[in-house]
Amino acid sequence: MMASVIALTPYVQRFDWGAPDGIPELLGIPSDGGPYAEAWWGAHPLTPSDTEEGPLDAVIARDPVAALGDDVAESFGRLPYLLKVLSIARPLSIQVHPTSEAACDGFAAEQAQGIAYGDRARAFKDPFHKPELLVAMTHMGVLVGFRPAADLRRDLESLGGAGALALTEALDAGGLAAYVTAALDGGHLDTVAALASLPEGGGGSLGAARLAAQTYPADPGVLVAFAMNAVSLAPGEAIFTPAGVVHCYLGGMGLEIMANSDNVVRAGLTSKPVNSELLRTLARLEHTRPIRPAVVAEGAVRHFSTDAEEFGLDIVVGGTAVVTSGPRIVLALGSDCLVVTEAESRTLAKGHAVFVPSSAGPVTVTSEGLTAIATAPLARR
Repeated sequence: MMASVIALTPYVQRFDWGAPDGIPELLGIPSDGGPYAEAWWGAHPLTPSDTEEGPLDAVIARDPVAALGDDVAESFGRLPYLLKVLSIARPLSIQVHPTSEAACDGFAAEQAQGIAYGDRARAFKDPFHKPELLVAMTHMGVLVGFRPAADLRRDLESLGGAGALALTEALDAGGLAAYVTAALDGGHLDTVAALASLPEGGGGSLGAARLAAQTYPADPGVLVAFAMNAVSLAPGEAIFTPAGVVHCYLGGMGLEIMANSDNVVRAGLTSKPVNSELLRTLARLEHTRPIRPAVVAEGAVRHFSTDAEEFGLDIVVGGTAVVTSGPRIVLALGSDCLVVTEAESRTLAKGHAVFVPSSAGPVTVTSEGLTAIATAPLARR
């Protein structure tokens, strides 16, 4: 019989853009001074959370109906979401996530070719799409989607120089798609240098591009960042990124929930493999507006919802939330919290998380500080 509350040990990622202190402070572990970029709570087969009963994906696989509930087990056959905390010291990669169809086709092709998961040539880690929701825990700078071509043209003209002129000509000839191709293939590093030399204190897309150019002075991906919408998130504010929308996080600390996938295609601002050709194939190379998720407040609980079928998110501060069914992960972020099921009552220390299977029935979460509850919307219908 599956336990009603299962403690989770997160999978910690030490990517080079991570900050040395944010995640160690949250998890209550000593820092070695190196980067701690992400902590993952979930059941991705390559990076599952650990439990006393083994990796979470294996625990769920032993009894999917008990863990997930009938509807989620039938629809997904696995935990459909992945929960993360990101701690960002410097801008991370310009990236895009594939649609479901593209992920299935790409994964099948790479499996057939026998490309190992650890091979730098591998682009698809699984056959799933990866829409994602980010909630800021501190102030965060985000780039998401492309801004209007007229705004980009105005800023290119203000920079001047041969590179900016060539990029303007590409933009006028073929729109944002032609601009991105010219930016990534043309080597217009004089424009990157011009962005790096902009005066301090500027905001918006120019300020974001200046930061990217100063961090990555020889990277043409800076010019893609220059073309993107700049969004500033205050703590508690959120942004939703569907498949096909290019995005980049500039700094700060945030909570992220997404479909259970690790498919990321990059085009710059990274030491990881870059595949700018594939990114241009997968991305929406047109103006898109940043998407804010729907947020419904009920007492101390804020419900974040999007059109993603795989996940929903509840944030509790100074009160109580009840989630009646489905697979749930409860993560204490701001203080201790109390987790109560019909069979068990457990206090979670800050930085600790548990998986509550569907078979446990309703779960009540009480928290003075910020606590996150990841849910599967299908189970709540």
